[in-house]
Amino acid sequence: METKPLSQRFIKLDAAELQSGMDRIVYAEGLILQLPKTHEGRNTWLLNYGKGEEAQSLRKKHNVKFMNETRSSELCSR
Repeated sequence: METKPLSQRFIKLDAAELQSGMDRIVYAEGLILQLPKTHEGRNTWLLNYGKGEEAQSLRKKHNVKFMNETRSSELCSR
């Protein structure tokens, strides 16, 4: 199986996402935020993928850095 270069593996936004400025991650984050704050799956998802204020607050609390280039979390050294 042929592996595409990284530059060709990003999700392409559809016309509605481009027009609204609301991509799949933002939409999913809105759904995830409806779960109870004590729900571990909720908090894990926000740490790994979230873009909003609560996700940023959780990362700061747990000393986790978010890499925009890779859209993934990375542990910070203390």
